[in-house]
Amino acid sequence: MTQPNFCHPRVTLTTKLSLPLVVLFAGFTALSSLRALASDITVGSPAAGTRISSPVLIRAHNAGCAGALPTGFGYSIDEDRSVLSARTPYNIDVQRQALSPGTHTVHFRSWTRKGECPESTTTFTVADPAEPPTAPSIPPNAISSGDLDAATNWTEGHDGGTPGESVGTTLYPVSNAPYDNDREFDMTYTKRAGERWSTDIVKDTTSTHFVLDLYVFFPNPSEVRNLEMDVNHVLENGDTVILSTQCSGEIGFWEYGDTKNGHDHWKSTKIPCNPANWTANVWHHVQIGEHHTPAGLVTHDWVTVDEVYTPFVNATLPSIHAEHWTKGSINMQFQIEGSSQISGAVTAFTNNLTVYRW
Repeated sequence: MTQPNFCHPRVTLTTKLSLPLVVLFAGFTALSSLRALASDITVGSPAAGTRISSPVLIRAHNAGCAGALPTGFGYSIDEDRSVLSARTPYNIDVQRQALSPGTHTVHFRSWTRKGECPESTTTFTVADPAEPPTAPSIPPNAISSGDLDAATNWTEGHDGGTPGESVGTTLYPVSNAPYDNDREFDMTYTKRAGERWSTDIVKDTTSTHFVLDLYVFFPNPSEVRNLEMDVNHVLENGDTVILSTQCSGEIGFWEYGDTKNGHDHWKSTKIPCNPANWTANVWHHVQIGEHHTPAGLVTHDWVTVDEVYTPFVNATLPSIHAEHWTKGSINMQFQIEGSSQISGAVTAFTNNLTVYRW
């Protein structure tokens, strides 16, 4: 798929300012009492209500307020009102902000030529490093898709990016234990072909964070070469962001997708994963956390398999496609590639397949 290449600006901290009533910021004097403006700050990280480890990624975008462009942007932490300033008035992108264990609030503050805008905040918890690492909790404002196993609009088709040929079907509900009320996926294939099943979830142009949460059951996992699970989101401008993640038996690691020079690529996380090694006839709990910017820069945050949490590291890359899908559409795809170089068949079941968004 042909995709544009997008580079996200990086911003580093430069100064620490203690703000009196009159603030000298980005080359102008702004009255801090002028707060009767509507701010436009988008907080990307940390997500409100989550539990994360230190150091913390702090990321936000500033569009000014009351129709005026921003002239200054910064943030403060908890009760310390000293402001850490960004190099530009538009973006804060701090990769490693050290914070002590406990609950913290980051206050994002913006200025225009008209004065100071109302601040935006995000409150979250930093875990004690002595605690075993756990996946960030899904924030209370997250919207659930509901159980997608029961969705009636599932479709299937051969993945043209794989060799060979495949034919797939899906069935819900299954009435044979141990898969009662679950969704069944069946594929016959040749030459390591792959089949893709897809369901549309909702139209939403504002959400940027997603958690895919499901249970997967393979009667014969040795037939599975790759297991891919994607969330696709069509932006306000019509571009489609592909948040793609794959447990790859081909290389033995989790992979995530990106776009470079108009072509799709898989990047290895070096986090071990091979679906052929999963225990047969056992439900495996998989959760994948990821988010994107309004411009389509995707960050793959973390994965859990059977409650073992592993964060992705340096997994932020552009992933934009021109699919010409309906604006705001959110779509989930479940894909299996067979392991046989000749021919074979794969059966899989899913349970409580849910996508959370905020």
